[in-house]
Amino acid sequence: MTSPSPVPRPPPATSREAELTRAENELSALEARLAEQVARATAEAAALNTRLNQTRTALVKATAEPGADPMLGEQAARLQVATVPGLDVEAEREKALDAREAALDARRQAGLEIQSALRMYQEQTAQVARAVAEAEAVAKRQAEASAARARAQQEAAAKAQQEAARSRQADLARAAAAAKAQGAQLPTAPVAARPAPAPEGKDSRRNGRVRMHTSIDMRSDSNFFTGFSMDISEGGVFIATVDPVARGTQVELDFTLPGGRPMKVTGVVRWVRESNSRTPELMPGVGVQFTGLPAEVANAITSFVTTRDPMFFPD
Repeated sequence: MTSPSPVPRPPPATSREAELTRAENELSALEARLAEQVARATAEAAALNTRLNQTRTALVKATAEPGADPMLGEQAARLQVATVPGLDVEAEREKALDAREAALDARRQAGLEIQSALRMYQEQTAQVARAVAEAEAVAKRQAEASAARARAQQEAAAKAQQEAARSRQADLARAAAAAKAQGAQLPTAPVAARPAPAPEGKDSRRNGRVRMHTSIDMRSDSNFFTGFSMDISEGGVFIATVDPVARGTQVELDFTLPGGRPMKVTGVVRWVRESNSRTPELMPGVGVQFTGLPAEVANAITSFVTTRDPMFFPD
């Protein structure tokens, strides 16, 4: 058995990228502050150099005057050797710029490699999608073919049931003709089910219900029917009988399946099929819809209808 394909994992958590972004933002802020400090220090050094030159000139003039303070000479001599130091950070700035350019080149190269990997990934997933679509189409055709075969089997089974009913009616007609020719009493058609006689002294419609009984096998005219849901608990049973029972009549039904014990259910007559000379192959009877179906009875019926297809509820 082929194991299912592994599901691609999502990219790793972006905590490292977030940390790098935070560090880059902090470094950018630090570089901005340093640039401001360097600019300020350079401006202050320039101003200081201007003051130094101005003070030197003033001291030279002052010491040349008669009676000048001897301290002026000392200050002038000191300032003559004083210089404002220069701030040279260009080398370090070039190093930083070179590093930033190298980082940008590395990120550009990584982006190109990611784009290439993404294109390959998209091509591979497209191939898988095409394979899945083809498999789905084949499975759909197979399901449709299976459904068509099932419908054909149901239609063939229904046709076989109709042929069997016609054959039984033809046998009865021949037997009746033979009996009439011999002057014998015409045989009566067998009744698959009829209302059971009520005990003496009791009303046959006790509790407002009619009691009926039947036997259902592979050849009987009686058969279970379902609606469009094919759920037997929503269906009922067709009882072949020539005794009329009005629609809406509450029914207490006893029936047996092949090799099974008698089962009891309740129902209501939903439709009636009367005898019709134009369709002699259709046995008259009534359709009783279940109103109370115990679980064990439903299971027994479901097992039976796997060997004999149920009929559909007529319009």
